[in-house]
Amino acid sequence: MSDLFQIMNTTKQAILSHTTAISVTSGNIANVNTEGYSRLRPVFGSKGTISAGAVDIEVGVEISTIERIYNRYLETQVVEQAQEVGYNQVQSDLLGQVDGIFDESDGGGINELMSAFWNAWSDLSASPEGYEERDALVSAARNLTQAFQERSRELTDVQADANETLASNIESLNGYLSEMADLNDKIVEVEITGGTASDLRDKRSTLLKTVSGMIELDYYEASDGSLSVFLSDGRSLVEGGVSHALDVAVNPSNDNYYDIVFESDPGTAINDQIHSGEIAGLLSVRDDLIPGYLSDLDDLANNLVSAVNSRHGQGFDLNGDSGGNFFAVGSGARDMEVDAAILADSGKIAAATTVDGNGDNALLISEIQDSLIMKGNTLTVGSFYSSLVSRVGGDVQNASRSLEHQTLIQEQYETSMESLSGVSLDEEMMNLIRYQMGYNAAGKLCAVVSEMMDTLIALGE
Repeated sequence: MSDLFQIMNTTKQAILSHTTAISVTSGNIANVNTEGYSRLRPVFGSKGTISAGAVDIEVGVEISTIERIYNRYLETQVVEQAQEVGYNQVQSDLLGQVDGIFDESDGGGINELMSAFWNAWSDLSASPEGYEERDALVSAARNLTQAFQERSRELTDVQADANETLASNIESLNGYLSEMADLNDKIVEVEITGGTASDLRDKRSTLLKTVSGMIELDYYEASDGSLSVFLSDGRSLVEGGVSHALDVAVNPSNDNYYDIVFESDPGTAINDQIHSGEIAGLLSVRDDLIPGYLSDLDDLANNLVSAVNSRHGQGFDLNGDSGGNFFAVGSGARDMEVDAAILADSGKIAAATTVDGNGDNALLISEIQDSLIMKGNTLTVGSFYSSLVSRVGGDVQNASRSLEHQTLIQEQYETSMESLSGVSLDEEMMNLIRYQMGYNAAGKLCAVVSEMMDTLIALGE
């Protein structure tokens, strides 16, 4: 009779184990479309033995563990690739705006306006006393200066947008870091008692990918199951249940744009420690690429203003007076404008080389367009501007190609991760049938043992 009781207990364990397996499988099926979900697998293990002569036979069964199916290496690749995609995505988006600023396909670009400006000088040289030609020149000059001002302002606006986005990203990042620290605590609390925190680990993995898309990071999992996250220089962002918040601080030496700092150390910028992720992309465009474009635009404006003013100052106006500045002297493209005296009276344009009123000085100024006055006297103003536009276009294309390439790699890693950790309905349905058959078999065994026990009881009567 005791043997029958032992078999009955074994049957009970089998029924309960297969019930658990079916429950796990149903959870996998229910989460087939849940992003970031890692499928679970029940692991069966033998439990208990009976003696059969000199041999102990394992007869019982239990669910020894419920295994979360994932690959740490693939997860690392996905996390690291998210940093590259985040960096290139931001660069591609912002440089796309810059490309639009320098787009001259619809007309009205700086190249076209410079041509109109030089042609107006040429027209004036043929009719130096004509006010119609002089006013046309002033109009062409104003159009040109306004274009320089607009390009400078638009580039600065992209910088400012990047700067504000940076502050917003830091605020979001701090929320994610705090959430990750909270998940660490919950995971440790569940697993320290032998529980399974697979759902919490899935949430933390998804959160880790989101954070890595924003900022370059390294991480490792401690023996208690908590995740430590830190920057490339080793400074901690998350350690166990504690997160270390970042902040932004105004940098007066960088046009009052923000530096990235730790809240606990607001005087130390960590910009140089961030090399990938969205935040690094924002810093790169704001502090490197756009300042380079602005510098070239300022060089072009300053050299053009200097050359025209120098030649203009050597001529004579309609009153026989020496020419002054044609352009107001400023600090670059952002404040490039026609001199107030010229705007007030176009007769002050010094078109002549002598007091007799010829148009030779206007002709000499028109020829500046072919003079090598840019980049160490190696380029004309037109070719220099064309090279700037080409550089912007090249940067845009490089960012777009890099984004496409890095996204493709990311998709490959995620596909590999999904094939391993994701839910396959076909596989789960096969498992469901297998566990159901085990459950049914255990049920039949239970019925057989029950019948045997009834027989033994009847014999005892």
